Amino acid sequence: YGTKPVHGVNMGGWLLLEPFIKPSMFTRFAPEDKVVDEWTLCQKLGREACRKELRQHYETFVTEADFRKIADLGLDHVRIPVGYWAIEVQEDEPYVQDSWEYLARGLDWARKYGLRVMLELHTAPGSQNGWNHSGREGTVGWMDGTPKGQAHGERTIRIMRKLLEFVLQPRYSNVVTLFGVLNEPFAAKIGLDRVKKWTKDAYAAARSATNNVKGAGPILVVHEGFAGLSQWQGEMPAKQYDRVVLDVHNYFIFDKYLVGLDQPGKLHFTCTTWQHDIRASEEKFGPTMVGEFSIATDDCGLFLNGVGKGARWDGTYPGSEPAHPGATCAGRADAKAWSPEYIAFLRQFSEKQMDSFEKGGGFGWFYWNFKTENGVNPQWDYFLGVEKGWLPQHPSNRTHHCD
Repeated sequence: YGTKPVHGVNMGGWLLLEPFIKPSMFTRFAPEDKVVDEWTLCQKLGREACRKELRQHYETFVTEADFRKIADLGLDHVRIPVGYWAIEVQEDEPYVQDSWEYLARGLDWARKYGLRVMLELHTAPGSQNGWNHSGREGTVGWMDGTPKGQAHGERTIRIMRKLLEFVLQPRYSNVVTLFGVLNEPFAAKIGLDRVKKWTKDAYAAARSATNNVKGAGPILVVHEGFAGLSQWQGEMPAKQYDRVVLDVHNYFIFDKYLVGLDQPGKLHFTCTTWQHDIRASEEKFGPTMVGEFSIATDDCGLFLNGVGKGARWDGTYPGSEPAHPGATCAGRADAKAWSPEYIAFLRQFSEKQMDSFEKGGGFGWFYWNFKTENGVNPQWDYFLGVEKGWLPQHPSNRTHHCD
């Protein structure tokens, strides 16, 4: 690590449901059912019916063939998001715990095909960001300054440590080489100081699992909380903190300024601002990686912002204005309607992002996502992108670079 950048994909929407990755789990409900995430799905179906559906999903959405394909495409890592309920479900929580055994099987497949795994706790009790991929959409109740929020934070650390202990077993310790303590805690809602304090407490708990022996256990990955990489400069210095990587998720489409940039503007921003930020972080924090990115140029995909939420692109997302006067989502998520020029731009866009994330000495990247159900959201589907030519055939064999 540090000499050859990580080239990986995310296995999102597998052990933790995301409506835009597998919409069929959600399209069958009426709006008044308010089924928008894994919590409300299991609440609506009841635990046993939910268990049956989820087991069927775990069994079929990812198979051994997917791991083989990821390796065949020249990728070397997968990032596997997992919900806290894989480890522990309390009485008042509708979740089912069954993803656990499928994770174990996935790790065996990763080993079989020579893939390394970044395992990440992707959700926290109370919700660390209020988005559907925290398990429960709505308010942020995690570490929110209340005694209950504090209890959620402490429970998250206990669960994170149990998840880590599982992968410290000899069977998995050389497969799971990266471990994310928590995905995307939303600092703007929680407070950056609280996020940093929790992250340091999580580090201490994680390293105590290997008796604080330097070099033992996986590299630990911490997310910057959408505060900006510069906010972490000087935090967690390598002298006191053993092997920590800072994770940033780079997207154009969840920001009203960036989504409106034209094609040259998006390429320019990729090769200047993003590259500069990663380089500065490598110097002033330490190893820095892009744990998620995609080639999406708009947020028009089905359920992309959540079930029934609309899009920023056309101004149907609550509180948004269209990215351009008269901007419409019609046909934008349909790859069959894309022009050759747009596909050529996407190829350039994907390769320049990869280049930018590696150039400043960056630790590497994970594309979001490995696939979507029947290619329903093509800009988020690595397999489809390689097949159709808007992603490189091999991640090291690229023709477009940042100047």
